[in-house]
Amino acid sequence: MKWYSYLICFALIIAGVFCSIGMFNVFKHDSGVYGTYESIETINDYDEVFKFDKGAIAFETDDYVNYTAKFSEMNVDFDGKDGNYEVLFNGNLLSDVEIYAGKITAVISLNFYDSYGDKICTSKVNVLIEFFDSDTIVTFTTKNENNSYAYLNQYMNVNGAILKVVTSEV
Repeated sequence: MKWYSYLICFALIIAGVFCSIGMFNVFKHDSGVYGTYESIETINDYDEVFKFDKGAIAFETDDYVNYTAKFSEMNVDFDGKDGNYEVLFNGNLLSDVEIYAGKITAVISLNFYDSYGDKICTSKVNVLIEFFDSDTIVTFTTKNENNSYAYLNQYMNVNGAILKVVTSEV
């Protein structure tokens, strides 16, 4: 064997050692979650006033166009006049909210897209939260436009529905 054959073999052995070390580093890492998730409540230091968490909402209908779901919850001491209240749906701040003494109305708008990124439809859910002395009534209403109820139903089955009323010390 010539001297350059030994040099090529030595270079291949060194390259194999470095590749083996690199592969060892790739496979030695454990699967896990690194870092922490900060929700909008912790970032803005919100205090929870009311929480509604039923998982997927089962709507009822008579005409397959208008859908309604009504729930009765425990009594919550709420005065819409005192405080800076916000409404969150699945961790997202709702912008179309009106707060009155003993009542909150909000609109949840969910956009649904196809695999090309084009918007298929928008599902709008009207929320009414009424705070009474004996209980709290939460009513969801929606209209099936452009098959939006099917997309909304699938969204609820995957993500659930967590509605929160929070206040901040501003």
